[in-house]
This record gives sequence, structure tokens and C-alpha cells, in this order.
Amino acid sequence: MPAPETLAAVLIATGALAGAMRLLLMRRDARAAALALLTLACGGLLYLTLFPPLLPVGGETLLVATAETPASTKAGRGERLIALPEAPRLAEADRVPDLATALRRHTRVAAIRILGRGLTARDRDMAAGIPASFTPLPTPLGLIRLDPSADTPAGAVFALGGEAARLEGGAAELLDPSGARVDRRVIGPEGVFTLGAAARAPGLALFTLRLRGRDGAIVSDTPVPLRTLAEPEPLRVLLIGAPSPEAKYLRRWAEDSGIALQSRLEAGGGVDLGDAEVRLDAASLRELDAVIIDDRTLAALGSRSRSALAQAVAGGLGVVLRMTGPATVGSRESWRALGLTVEGGSDVAEVAHAPLAEDAEALAIRRGPAAGDIPPDTNLLEDPAPDLGRWAVKAGADFVPTVLDADGAMLAGWQQRGQGRAGLWTLANSFALVLGGQSDRYYQWWSEMVSAVARPARVFRPEVRSLLIAGERAALCGLAGSPQVRAPAGNEVPLAIDPEAGPRGCAAYWPLHDGVHVIIQPGKDGEETYPIAVLPADALLASQARETGEATTRWVASQNIAVTTRDVPDRQGPAWPWLLGWLTVSAALWFGERRWRIEPA
Repeated sequence: MPAPETLAAVLIATGALAGAMRLLLMRRDARAAALALLTLACGGLLYLTLFPPLLPVGGETLLVATAETPASTKAGRGERLIALPEAPRLAEADRVPDLATALRRHTRVAAIRILGRGLTARDRDMAAGIPASFTPLPTPLGLIRLDPSADTPAGAVFALGGEAARLEGGAAELLDPSGARVDRRVIGPEGVFTLGAAARAPGLALFTLRLRGRDGAIVSDTPVPLRTLAEPEPLRVLLIGAPSPEAKYLRRWAEDSGIALQSRLEAGGGVDLGDAEVRLDAASLRELDAVIIDDRTLAALGSRSRSALAQAVAGGLGVVLRMTGPATVGSRESWRALGLTVEGGSDVAEVAHAPLAEDAEALAIRRGPAAGDIPPDTNLLEDPAPDLGRWAVKAGADFVPTVLDADGAMLAGWQQRGQGRAGLWTLANSFALVLGGQSDRYYQWWSEMVSAVARPARVFRPEVRSLLIAGERAALCGLAGSPQVRAPAGNEVPLAIDPEAGPRGCAAYWPLHDGVHVIIQPGKDGEETYPIAVLPADALLASQARETGEATTRWVASQNIAVTTRDVPDRQGPAWPWLLGWLTVSAALWFGERRWRIEPA
């Protein structure tokens, strides 16, 4: 059965149309047309009198108090004040657990105004569907961005970056776990800085990032976790090429770094100055983690050896191709078989050097104790950097830079091919670093390059975000079986792997306390463990405040761009205005019909 509104609309419309048509059929002049329009208007007003339009109930502005909202905040006329959990105590505010709950409770809200620092991630996942506004607070004083170092092999130099607000002329210092300063940078107008030091003992360590103001006063101390990797066994690397200074210092670097190095150095005439019984076949390459080969030797290899090398890269082997001369069309074609797709490489560009350290003290700490037979005035900070050249190659978006100079130019990088990586070393004379007293930089660059392309070690290394904060949700991936986490207090928390994560094996974990937590997973040879550092809840307050403000600004913009109709309660509108109009039009219609006495023509 049709609704009463529909039935009334049909009957009234039928009657009004019939009356209007009758008048127009009787006479076709202006008077008849005016009476016909009055008839239609009378029918419409009669319907609106019986069924007045629905009027929405709303119009309130929801004031959302977040962190750092002034305690004196009060709601004005037409406003309602609510306080989220992180907001301070407000006298007239309704305390709610989240923004979604507030919108469900207060259905008359027509707009949102966010006060304080902004919405946390808990409230930015939902769409309000109504206009919103937000004015960010000034950037807080202190550390507003921290980029921690990636996992670093033992002996390599790690680097971390950051940004400080309102500390121009101050300093950023890096302290090792013992409290010794290992690096220092003056904070410039932009507030961006980079610090680094040598990664020594394998394991998880907590360094400290200290910020000082222009007057030298300490502004903040922030713990920074550093994971130094220790390979379960030495890297197995094969060096192929001709006798040269580069090969000499590569062998010295490998020996000092604990790398199991084999070499095949062909001096010509069938003379090999390297190790005996070194072959380039599938079985031998399967036992290696990385191969370092120069471009001329690669071009001189037979097709069978080149094919075996390319197949080994696809199977997981890492290869570093060392350029010794300009690239040609033919050489780039042979590189492409390994997985390297680059252009150019025929021009030489100068390498820009960054300072070894902020001062001599930081350099001495980074280098560690020297041997007793080395004079104290050797390899000083003031010594000039050697002139280096690089072959200027052009790589695509899938090429990952590994070593950059001070101007950001790529010195070495790699491309993925199957399960392995093919790297390109563009420095033709990097051994000059050692001759110029910068062997630590030479060791650092080669360690970074070989570590980036080497066959991955089969060790338990879950994927975990670098900075974990106590009380915040963390995603732990790379898990299998029945993993657990041992908290600093000794209690073990079982992890539930999310089936939606698929082969990534991810689980959620909420660390309640700061300290070192240990991920435990059953393995073939017993329990596998992986320690992770959880920072105190207040370790990154300035950085979190800035991130919250920027994210809230983006959230507000998205709400205003895609405002959707939000369901609000409505009520029946008043009928008397429509009744008054219907009576007025009906009277006019009656008067017109009597005055003009419309009759058939």
C-alpha cells in the first residue's frame, strides 16, 4: 500500500491538473491561464499544509580539546566542548574516549573545531563527514625529527639525521653508551643535522642524542637505538681483476674487516697472482656471498663464465662491478646481463668530500685507539682530502644509491635482479683515500657497498620500526610459528600473527614499558631471539607534537574536500505558513472565478 504522502500527492495533483485543463479548454486567454496557475498553486499549497517539509535539527559546533588546550577554554553560544583523553582537565568539557564516540553522542553537530596540538592517530582514521577547522600551535622547542641509523655491520660507520626547532646556533651531540661524545654538529638556520660514529661491538646499544642551546645549556637528551650486526660467519667474497693498487688495498680492507677473501688476479701470460683453484662455475659461485670484478675483466670473460655469473646473481649472489675506464655501448650491454641498466659513464666528475668529523676529538674517538708505532701527527683532521674522480653514470628509478658524496652525487649503488643484487662502483681511483690518510673512509664506503649487495645471511631478523615508543602499538613482521615477546620485567607476551598479513607474518604488540624487549621464535636449532629497544613515552614529545599537527592539518583538509551528508535528526516543520498561503490562493481563485465568470467561448 502506498504511503499516505504519496497517495495524497497523486489525488491532489490529479484534481489540480484536471481543474487547470478545464479552465484552459473553456477559454484560451490570459485570464484563463492565470486561473489555471492559481489552481496548480492551490494544489501544491494544500499538499504542503497536510505534509509540511522536515526541518533538520543541528547547527552546533563541536569544540574538540586535545593536548595543550588552554585550561581556560570554554564553549560559547552554539558550541559544545568535549575533551579527548590527552587533553588537560577542562571545567566545562565532556570527557570522551575518542572523536567517533563524541560524534555518536552529539548528533546535532554541524562543524568541528579542533583545539590544541591536534588529533592523534586514534582519531584520524575515521571520516567525520562534516566541515572541520584547525589552527596548529607553534612548533615546539627541541628535536622535531629523528631519522635513526639502519642496522650497521660491525666496523662500519653509521649515520643518523634529525631536525631541531628554534635552536639555531646551538649544537647536536652524539654520545656513546659510556657517555663519551663521538660526534658534534652546529645547528644552522634550517635546524637539520647529521651525526655519525663507528659501530663497534655487535648487538643492540643505546646512544644519546643531546641538543644544546646557543648558550650551551642542555635542551634534551634523546635515546637512539643502534643495532650493530655480527655475521654468523665471515662474508665470503671473491675479488677478480688485474693486479693494481685498488686490488692491493681491497685485499687489505678485507683482511682488516674479517672477510674471507679469495682473489683471482691475472697478470697476463697465464700468470695468476691470486689464490689457486678459483673457478667461475655455478657450484663455486653458490658458495660465495659477493663478487668484486672490474669492467675490463668482465668483458674478457668467456660466455660460459659470464652466463654462470649472471645466473648466480639471479639466485642471490651479490656482484660489485668496479669501473676502471669510460663505459661504452658494448660494456653497458654486458652489464645489463648482470642486472645493471645505466646510461652515460664516459665523463669524469669530481667527488666532493664531507668533513671526516666535527673536530679532532670526535675523529679520534671514531677511529678508536691507534697502534703505538703510528706518530701522533699522522692523518690529522686538517690534512687535505685526496682528489677523486667518478664516472658520471645516469641510472633509473630502480637504481638504489649506496654511497654518496657531500653534494649528493652517486658514487656507488645497486639494482635488484631476481634474488640477488648487482652493484656498480664508479670511483676509478678510490685507493687514493688510503694514500691520502683516509683509510677509515675507504673502509666505510666499501663496507657499505659490499654489505648492500651481499647474499643475505640466514639469521632471524624480524621487520620492526626503528623507533618504538612505550604505550604505542608496534607492528612486528617476519614472524612464524608461535612467537612471543619477553618484556624487561621477564614476563612473556604471546603474539597473534594476523592472517591478513599473508607471507609477511605480522603481529601487533603494545609495549607497556620502555627498555629492551626480546622477540622469541622457535627455530630449527632451538629458540631464536631478537632484541628491540622501546623508548620512554616522553622521549620524542616535540617530534610527536609536530607530526600530530601536520597530520591533523591534512586530515582537516580531507574532511573539507570530501564532506559527506551526515545523518542528523529532523522534525516536522510548522503547517500554519502553508495553510495561510493555501487560504490566500484559494480566496484569490474563488474571487477570480466569480469576477471574470469564465464560460465556454
